[in-house]
Amino acid sequence: MGFIQDVINGVKYMIETFKRIICFLASVPKRIKNINAGFENIFNGINAEFDAIGKSFVMGTDSIALLGKYIGEYITTQSKCGFKFASNFFSCVFYYIVDIIIYCVKAIVYGIVQLVYWIILALFNIDISYGEEQIKTAVNKLDSITSTYLGLSIHDIGWPKSVRDKCYLCKRLKTSAIKKTASDVNTTFNEKIPNLFGRSRGIMRRGRHQFEEIFKLHVRDPSNVY
Repeated sequence: MGFIQDVINGVKYMIETFKRIICFLASVPKRIKNINAGFENIFNGINAEFDAIGKSFVMGTDSIALLGKYIGEYITTQSKCGFKFASNFFSCVFYYIVDIIIYCVKAIVYGIVQLVYWIILALFNIDISYGEEQIKTAVNKLDSITSTYLGLSIHDIGWPKSVRDKCYLCKRLKTSAIKKTASDVNTTFNEKIPNLFGRSRGIMRRGRHQFEEIFKLHVRDPSNVY
């Protein structure tokens, strides 16, 4: 019985080995496809890496150059406006003083009105704050009439254009433009450029996984390997 059992075991081992050989031979096409796909993705990943280096260099230099241009323009325009207002200060100081006086008078009048409102409310428990809203409504209506028939808005009444141009107005690059450009630079280096390299590395990672598939017992088609 021992001899017969050994023969049976030997036959089973041969059958099992034959099955494994058949399975291996059946998986050979998939293994070859994984080899080809692995090489292709590795080379595509390397090409994408070099392409990402070139694009990231261009994107980085362009964004930094634009930021430098904006900073230079900001410094230039701010300096010009500073020199303009400094050189015109003595010829404009009268208008500045009048503006300060008007502002102070408005603040005092508004404070008095608010004090009267508070005293009446405290002593007589009468809320007359609605009067302020009625005054604003009346002023806005009057402004609408003057704008329609005279082409003049009450809110725009002020110094003549020549005075405004000389003492108040100056074209300059806004700080918000610098902040936006700096934010764009940050986005370029922290998001756009890493995304470029992330794509190339993803391609090479897939190629490596396809190479690893060659040595597995159950081989997947390369299209299903990521």
